Amino acid sequence: MKILALFKYNKINANSLAYILAALESSDVFYRIDVELTEDVFGHLDKRSSYYDKIIVLYSVMTTQLQNYLKEFKRLKDYKRILKDKLLLVAGGPHPTGDPRGTILKLGFDAAVVGEGEETLIDILEAVLRDKPLICVEGIALRGSREKEVVITRRRKLVDLEKYPPCSRKYGLFPPIEIMRGCPYACKYCQTPRIFSFTVRYRSIDYVKKWVKYYVQQGRRTIRFIAPNGFAYGSKTGKQPNPEKLRLLLKEVKSIPRTRVHLGNFPSEVRPEFVTREVLDIVTKYVVNKTLAIGAQSGSNRVLRDIGRQHTIEDVYEAVDLALEYGFTPCVDFIFGLPGETEEDLELTLKAIKELSSKGAAVRGHTFIPLPRTPFENAPPGKTPEHVKKELKELKEKGVLQGEWEKQEELALAVTRLWRSLL
Repeated sequence: MKILALFKYNKINANSLAYILAALESSDVFYRIDVELTEDVFGHLDKRSSYYDKIIVLYSVMTTQLQNYLKEFKRLKDYKRILKDKLLLVAGGPHPTGDPRGTILKLGFDAAVVGEGEETLIDILEAVLRDKPLICVEGIALRGSREKEVVITRRRKLVDLEKYPPCSRKYGLFPPIEIMRGCPYACKYCQTPRIFSFTVRYRSIDYVKKWVKYYVQQGRRTIRFIAPNGFAYGSKTGKQPNPEKLRLLLKEVKSIPRTRVHLGNFPSEVRPEFVTREVLDIVTKYVVNKTLAIGAQSGSNRVLRDIGRQHTIEDVYEAVDLALEYGFTPCVDFIFGLPGETEEDLELTLKAIKELSSKGAAVRGHTFIPLPRTPFENAPPGKTPEHVKKELKELKEKGVLQGEWEKQEELALAVTRLWRSLL
C-alpha cells in the first residue's frame, strides 16, 4: 500500500514538528511510507491524491492558532467528503490534548493525539500500514460508534527522552535542545504539566553533549536549550535547584569547541526562586546570553497564591537584584487579566513594573488566555480596565513596558469565543 504522511509546516510549529519527526525518523515506519512537509496542504492533496492509497494529513495545533486554521479545517472536511477513507486527518499538540472532543466533532479530525506525540504518531502510521483499526493505538481520541461519541484510548506511558534525537536530520530542523520535560508546579493557566506530566524528566548530560556536537558539526554554534524552567535541570523534584548537575551540564557542553551556550533566556524562562547566588556563580562561567527571562506573572502575592505560582513578588525582586548584580538584564514577564484579579492587584502589578524597571529590568506584558484542560479553562479571557490600560500604554511609550499584551487581549477574546463554540 502506497502511503503519504503529509505534515502541515509553519514557522510557529517548526520546533514541535522537529521533535515529532526526530522520533519518526528513528523508526522503521519512516522508510515504509513517504513523508513530506508543506505549507500548502491542499496543493499537495490536489496533485498527489491519485498517486497514493492513503494520505495522512497531520497538524500540530495550539489554541491560539485556531482562528488562523479554521478555514483550512473547513476545507479539509470538504476533501474528506470527496476522498473518504483514503484521507486520514490527525491533529496533535496542546489544543487537541486539551479538547479532543471538539477536535474530532467540530474541527473534523479523525484522530486527536492526547499527550506526548512521538510514539503515538509512530503507532498510528504502523496501524495504517497494517490496516488495523486506530482504536488499538494508545493515547488518541477517535469518533465513537454513536452520534457525537468520542472515545479516548488508554493513556500512553511517558516517552523515554533518551530514545530519540532532538532534531530532524532528514529535514534540517534544529530546534533548541529540550533538556527537561514536565513541570511539578500547578499554575492554573498553564497546559504544560497537563500535557507532559507533573513529573519532571531530563535528558542526560551524555545525551545533550552528543547532540550538541552534532549541531556544531552541522554549523550551528549557538546552542539554546528549552525547558519549562531553565535553571531546574537535574533537580530531583523540579522544585529546588541542583547547582552541581547544572554545572556539569554546562561544563560538558562548553567543552565542545566553538559553542556559544544560552540558558535561561528565550525560548525558555526561569522561575524567580531558582535565581540564586549559587546558580548564577555557575551559569555566568559558561553562558553567553546577557538576559534572563524571569516569570513573575503578577505583582500581587494574593494572585500569585491563587493561580498556583508558589513564589512571591519578593522572590521576583530578589531574583532581579541578583541578576543585575551578576551582569544580566532580567526580562520580567507579567500577565494582565488573570482570573480573580482586582484593581488593587493590578495596582500592585503596576507598582512592581515601575520599580523593577527603575532597577534596570526589562518588563514584558502579556494578557491571560484561557486554555483547554487547565483549571482556568472556563475563566473569562483577560481584559484590562480602560484606566489601567491607559497607564500601561504610557509605560509602553516610555519604554518601560514591552510585549504584545494589547494584541493578546483581542486574541484572547476571539480565540476563547471560537474554541468554546466548538465544545
